[in-house]
Amino acid sequence: MKEGLTGHLIIRNGEKYDYNYREAVASIIDVVDEFVLLEAYSEDDTFEHCLTLKEKYHPKLRIIRGEWESEQDPVGHEYLRLSRLTNQCIDECNTKFSFQIQADEAYHEDGMEAIRHIVEGKTRWGNKVMACMFPYIHLVGNPQTRFPFVYDAAIRLARTDSSWRSDGDGWRMHPSDPADSFVVHMEHPVCFHYGKIGHSMKKLLKQENFQMSFTALGFPDPKIQEMIDMGEGMSYKYLFQDALEKGLFTPFTGTHPKVMSDWLESHEQYWETFTE
Repeated sequence: MKEGLTGHLIIRNGEKYDYNYREAVASIIDVVDEFVLLEAYSEDDTFEHCLTLKEKYHPKLRIIRGEWESEQDPVGHEYLRLSRLTNQCIDECNTKFSFQIQADEAYHEDGMEAIRHIVEGKTRWGNKVMACMFPYIHLVGNPQTRFPFVYDAAIRLARTDSSWRSDGDGWRMHPSDPADSFVVHMEHPVCFHYGKIGHSMKKLLKQENFQMSFTALGFPDPKIQEMIDMGEGMSYKYLFQDALEKGLFTPFTGTHPKVMSDWLESHEQYWETFTE
């Protein structure tokens, strides 16, 4: 295994569900030495768009395929496919470090050089670093509204030649060997989560599809079907009514990753106001 860093991302139905997966790739492509893009046999033309990305970022980016459905994923817990596919990406990495990004995320360019310092052992920790945790900004309804999610930081960079692997629904990683537990908590770069802003109906359908993987945990939320039945006139706020009433949303006044500029501008018609 050679020195360096491999970025990786899994995508399925990126066009159907309005994922910003192209921008996700673009946000870290310059900091990695190679990029593994796993396309999980989409039902739309996502694979063709991935081929375009391969041409754009040749020879750094390569495409692999992964099975979306597997007997390894127990009924009602199909969300485990996300960690299974993420680990398939990690197993394809040829470098000592791997760096995961999900299809509805983008890293801010500020502080990105800190990642290379970690990978190259140029920090005070030298080569002891086994994994890195990054801060997150979760958005809902529009680019200026933050909301509390199940995590405000996540480990997404780890030594490929260690015991660190993805688990659960793919947003986190854990080591199986305690000897690999040295984690650096990064202040930058910040990862932005755009999964709950964008084309309203596509996001709603994506939410329904995603929650069908969690049926053993009591999902999907019945509100989702109600909103789908409402059609294009529905308000995404309905899904977050309880959080709105509790005042859990806060304004975001900072800057977004530059790679998201065009995507955000093209989606302005779908913004909903969540805070005064």
